[in-house]
Amino acid sequence: MFFQEKYTYRFVIVIVLLLLTQCVINAQIIDTIPSNDTIFSVSDTSVARSHNNIADTSFNIIDTISSIDSSYYGNESSNILIDSILSPIDSLIVYYFEGTIENLKLNNFSHIDTNTYDFQRFDPLNVNNGLYSTLSNIGLAANNLVYTPTLSTGYYLGSSVFTNYIYHNDKVEYYKLFVPYTELNYVMGSKKEQNLNIVFTRKIFDGFTFGLDFTLNNSPPNRSPYLRSAVNDQRFYFTSQYYTKNKRYGVIANYLNNTIDVQENGGIEYDSIFTDNIEPDRRIIPINLADAQNKIKQSGFFIEQYFNILGPENKNDSVKRKIEPGNISYSFRYRRNRMFYSDNSTDSSFYFNNLPPLDSVSTFDSLTQVQIENTFRWSNIGYHENPKDKIFYMFLGASHNYITQQMPYDSVKTSYSQLTAFGGVAFNFGRSFHLSGNANYVFGDYNQDDYSVTVLLEQYLGTKERNIGYLNFGLDFTNKTPNWYYNNYQSNYYRWSNNLKKEKYLILSGSYHYKQLSAGAKFFTIENYTYINDSIRPMQIEKAETMLQVFAEGTIPLNKFGINTRVVYQTTSQPNIIRFPSITGTIDIYFRSPIFKKAAILQTGFQVMYFSEYYADAYMPELRLFYVQDKIKIGNYPYADFYLTLMVKRARLFFKMAHFNSYLGNYNYFLAPNYPARDARFYFGASWRFHD
Repeated sequence: MFFQEKYTYRFVIVIVLLLLTQCVINAQIIDTIPSNDTIFSVSDTSVARSHNNIADTSFNIIDTISSIDSSYYGNESSNILIDSILSPIDSLIVYYFEGTIENLKLNNFSHIDTNTYDFQRFDPLNVNNGLYSTLSNIGLAANNLVYTPTLSTGYYLGSSVFTNYIYHNDKVEYYKLFVPYTELNYVMGSKKEQNLNIVFTRKIFDGFTFGLDFTLNNSPPNRSPYLRSAVNDQRFYFTSQYYTKNKRYGVIANYLNNTIDVQENGGIEYDSIFTDNIEPDRRIIPINLADAQNKIKQSGFFIEQYFNILGPENKNDSVKRKIEPGNISYSFRYRRNRMFYSDNSTDSSFYFNNLPPLDSVSTFDSLTQVQIENTFRWSNIGYHENPKDKIFYMFLGASHNYITQQMPYDSVKTSYSQLTAFGGVAFNFGRSFHLSGNANYVFGDYNQDDYSVTVLLEQYLGTKERNIGYLNFGLDFTNKTPNWYYNNYQSNYYRWSNNLKKEKYLILSGSYHYKQLSAGAKFFTIENYTYINDSIRPMQIEKAETMLQVFAEGTIPLNKFGINTRVVYQTTSQPNIIRFPSITGTIDIYFRSPIFKKAAILQTGFQVMYFSEYYADAYMPELRLFYVQDKIKIGNYPYADFYLTLMVKRARLFFKMAHFNSYLGNYNYFLAPNYPARDARFYFGASWRFHD
């Protein structure tokens, strides 16, 4: 159930705790700048996204234990060694590392966008020019319009339609503090839509830091844009870090919690009522499911420790250490996943299926899963060395994953025990050529003999400091068991037990990057491609299929004007099965200028998102999966927004009119089959940052 009062007191509790903590911290004398740490500064004219990666790609070796895949459509990156640059403090810069301590040691830092370039894109689906097919409200299920397979080896349950509205352990942010930092972001939309984000991080005492990140996306049931499309997505994590004074030992930890609570209406029953605008009141349009709901709860904690094998070198020693034995680390992760789907209606015609329901009165699919993971790792990085100066980098380790789960309508729990061995190497040749590679292999149970190999090459056309751009080339080979959902699953209406072959992916990629622009291509060879067919059953294409993606993206500044865009072209040898639009893109044309004697910065512009017409995959709420369908085409329609943003010191404001062209009378805007997009609507957003 959705209770607005519940949101209110939770917000009050969180904000009061933040203010109390800040009062305590401000009452103490805190040395916010350790003597062995320094700050870097970044020009306001650089490319700005919500989170800009400034890591050195030469050592951005993918740890394939991770379940989150990296896209080659990333931002241009550059190496900035935090501990070796001397410059004055720029309090507008806030930066952090993600996921694991190894990213700290490799100086893989990112920084938060503190200006107005992308401030108006608050929906997680739109961050970094994201392109998605989604349902009729923020926070509902979504499907990437750009083919992006899950390449992680090891156990994966299979449903990722809510992944953008979930915090993942690999993306938890650990801030490197020089001054205390708090940020409050609030966006209010039409029909009482609320979007809130709170970031709070403080240094409690020397070496120890505490942080909190909380996000809410809420659209109440009595005001949602379509009948039964209410959303209450909440996610938060607490973080802590501790490092000894000499940095020989360090530990990071987090507690993470995600809650997805959404109504499912199954789409509108008759598209013609919408396309002919027979009923302007969208909440009266008949829907397919009158009393269905999805709820996902994830919680768990993670702790990782590292220890440098040798103590720090004495600066007065005349003989420097020639070989760095590196560090060892150990991490423990506990995660509990629970998924619930309920439908109290007795009308089962929506779930077209040949099998009779297990319960003909109502549906309550409950799935529970617990994962316990232990990982040991060694690498030859010691005391925050500059990875760019290290000719050879190496890591290796092993991870044990123990999983227990209980499927819907099953009284018996099943368990799996898997060991994954992994390792990687990287080479720097001079200042312009970097080569890295890594591999892993899975032993035991469901994912036995899964493996992957990744090779990355980066070549600067010149030197790192002076060049005409750089080239990236990548090769990925993955041999993986299909997601659990495809092999074994049962619910009230859908049940199967398959013996599917392993999926094989060979991916070749190449791109050219120059300043704020990049272009490239990615070629997939896919064997045993697994999907959900139009009868809502898993199927495999046993022969090899191919897909080609060509992309261009970046920002073109033109004095006070600018263009930011991302365009992707896709074609496949199996267009009847692998369904994606051939052309997908977004463009932002903006004007940006200081005003009020440079006391503020104004930015205004138009954003347009477009994808070509195609048979988009349809959505089945009970499975939380998209499936192939051949009846409805969507696309060939531009979604245009107008926005205005203003930044005054550490405060940012924006006004946005989303999808204003819906007033033009073309009611053919669907983002998924049977799910119309929202009509024109207004947003107002504000952000405040505190550094004291």
